[in-house]
Amino acid sequence: MRKLFFCFICRCTLLCLAWLPASLQAKECTNIVAKAVSIQGVVEMRSTSSSIWKKVTLQKNFCAGDWVRTQANSRAALYLNNNSILRLNEFSTVTFTGLSSQGASWLNLKQGIGHFISRITQRFEVITPYVNAAVDGTEFVVAVDNKHTTVTVLEGQVRASNDHGEISLTQGETAIAYAGESPALQTQIHPWNAVNWALYYPAISDFSALNKSELPEPWSTHLTQSLEYYRQGDTAAALAKLQLLPQDLPNDNIYLYRAALQLATGQIQPASTYLDQSLQHNANNGEALALKAIIAVVQNQTDRGLKLAHDAIKVSPETTAAWLALSYAHQATFDLKQARLNVEQAIKLTPHNALAWARLAELHLMFGELDRALQAAHRATEIAPRLARSQSVLGFAHLINMDINAAKQAFNQAIIFDQAAPLSRLGLGLAMIRDGHLAAGRRQIEVAASLAPTNSLIRSYLGKAYYEEKRGPLDATQFSMAKELDPNDPTPWFYDAIRKQTENRPIEALQDLEKSTQLNDNRAVYRSRLLLDEDQAARSVSLARVYQDLGFTQRARLEAWKSLNYNPGNFSAHRFLADSYAGQPRHEIARTSELLQSQLLQPININPIQPQLTQSNLAIAGNAGPAKLSFNEFNSSFVRDRLMLRIDGVMGSNGTWGENLIFSAVKDNMSFNIGQYQFKTNGYRKNDDLEQNIYNLFGQMAVNNKTNLQIEIRKEETQAGDITLFFNDVHRPNLREKIEQKVTRFGAHYRPTPQQDIIISTIYFDREESEKDLTFAPPPNPQVGVTQTLVSEEGYNAEIQHQFRGGRFNTIAGAGYVNTDGNSNRSRVILEHINGPVRLRSSQPSKLDT
Repeated sequence: MRKLFFCFICRCTLLCLAWLPASLQAKECTNIVAKAVSIQGVVEMRSTSSSIWKKVTLQKNFCAGDWVRTQANSRAALYLNNNSILRLNEFSTVTFTGLSSQGASWLNLKQGIGHFISRITQRFEVITPYVNAAVDGTEFVVAVDNKHTTVTVLEGQVRASNDHGEISLTQGETAIAYAGESPALQTQIHPWNAVNWALYYPAISDFSALNKSELPEPWSTHLTQSLEYYRQGDTAAALAKLQLLPQDLPNDNIYLYRAALQLATGQIQPASTYLDQSLQHNANNGEALALKAIIAVVQNQTDRGLKLAHDAIKVSPETTAAWLALSYAHQATFDLKQARLNVEQAIKLTPHNALAWARLAELHLMFGELDRALQAAHRATEIAPRLARSQSVLGFAHLINMDINAAKQAFNQAIIFDQAAPLSRLGLGLAMIRDGHLAAGRRQIEVAASLAPTNSLIRSYLGKAYYEEKRGPLDATQFSMAKELDPNDPTPWFYDAIRKQTENRPIEALQDLEKSTQLNDNRAVYRSRLLLDEDQAARSVSLARVYQDLGFTQRARLEAWKSLNYNPGNFSAHRFLADSYAGQPRHEIARTSELLQSQLLQPININPIQPQLTQSNLAIAGNAGPAKLSFNEFNSSFVRDRLMLRIDGVMGSNGTWGENLIFSAVKDNMSFNIGQYQFKTNGYRKNDDLEQNIYNLFGQMAVNNKTNLQIEIRKEETQAGDITLFFNDVHRPNLREKIEQKVTRFGAHYRPTPQQDIIISTIYFDREESEKDLTFAPPPNPQVGVTQTLVSEEGYNAEIQHQFRGGRFNTIAGAGYVNTDGNSNRSRVILEHINGPVRLRSSQPSKLDT
């Protein structure tokens, strides 16, 4: 009896230990070498001290010596502790033997395919059974099977070596190594084909028709369960249930379903085989042609994709998937208007199709119609709560609306629903950067690049992130890859031009900007026709800045004016003109007017307003010190929470010196800057001194994506002698002038639709100006005269302007009201001495009311 009781206690103890959390069963390692950032299908791991394989989940940490493997139709993305990303294809096995975050590191790829994005400066080596790949900050693919190893370099350099030889590879080159042989160079016409397995293919069908398939039991039950898993985003479980059905089951829809599941895991060959089998049974199967169109579009075969989508519509005009495929094809050819019409037709056919509503939300977002995008995304979420695409659109909508927390929550939810979707990673990265976490956001964009290696847009954003981190030449490399992947995308050309401009390479920047302008209409992802206009205006502004750097001032202004012709609401163009007018004679009114319009139209940004720009009649030498502006980037790569302090100054002869101190900050939906400007000189002649002080406080708040509010407070103090130059050389050596002015301004910007802007400005000012002069008359009638003038003025003005941008014309209409009260007092006192005592004679003061 005691023995039985003892056995019962032991079994209970073992059962309890089995149910304990992993953190309590074994001590977690302190040296974490990798983390799972994307899991698709069945991915397993085991430690060196165990022979049991355990299923891996998202955010799982791995220790030194751990093994990781992927099963059939499975993929994984791992973030390594040396700031590299490893993407594994199905049937891949890797062990973390020597990863280090400090110095040289290595890992073993036992079998399968791995795509590496490495951004480290230390040595990193991938060990395989047939050849080792040593890299130094590059991107490459290693494929291992039971006969040989293949290494393909997508960017940078890799040294492939084994006991029999060594070869160095550069971008676009491939080496192959067999057992007992040295690695040899292999011709590769399309090196990017090495990552075709890693591409992401959007779903276009919910396969609701399969619910009506008349299959005998238990096949019908297996199919129903598979569809349920598919709609929940669990592709591995859906495939597992589907494999219980006979492979040769003669059902066109099931062939299509198998193909869609294979596409979801990046397996092109089996997917194409199933599609061909479906078309063999029914050559007029519209859904099969639609899926083939999606494959062509994702692989940048745009013309073929468009033709296949039209063929799908022709043979099956009532198929929702065909219209969705045609929508993607038209987007690939940059016809967004037609793409949206295609989706609207799909919704007419199937009003309860969540994929169609999510796709419509994407297109509304591309047209800048945030409200309609949110409505469509919420509708998709109501129909299918676990649809990742609708959550991703919600995230981008919240990001535009500057609700960062809601955006991150939506993107994280989308990642949970579909860990292989790249746009949700891109969105999460942008949200993190907007929240002030540049490095963390950049890592998310690197993961997005791993999930969609051939996506030009993601490459451009990754280059922008490296640019913001000052990590050249990584930024230039990403822009170059984006240009190669999509020669029709102007984005990498535009941002590469900005990079070259900041590196003082204006000629090359000019060439890239001109190329970007030529390709301007070739932007399709999350861009609208209106936003294309805004992009074209922004390009003109940057082009103007390059011309100015080259000394072509007038040509620069022509480009800025052209920008305003494209889009009168482009704040960058107004700001550039304000800068270009600084120091130019008789341009004070134009400068302050352009600056005011720029301020009213600008979004939340970190670029401060220089205090001296807000004032007219500044007696500063052109291009001297604080008057010389150096903001080369008017289209910030990433607006994010941060602080910035800017100090500059000038010093010269005759006691001349000046300084400009500006502190600016961005936090959530608010930005502000505090500026102080001072300029002082003794002049080159008597009583030619000048001292100016300007103080500026500016605050801005984005209430939502449509409404911005502003407040600005300025104070100016000026003291000077006679600094005016006349042709007749009249000089007053005793003249003293003093000016004190205070200005308070309130502004508002409202954008009811993407085509309209309404700006409102109200200004209150209080100005006092005094002048005192002492004159002498020589004998025989000597006298001394003291003249004093005091002018005070206060008032306010209110203005409103409406801008409309149509397809072929722009209109600007506005109204204003001005009210000013002021007075001027002038007095003159004359001291006379005529052979006797001094007499005081005063003239009658005058008063002028306005």
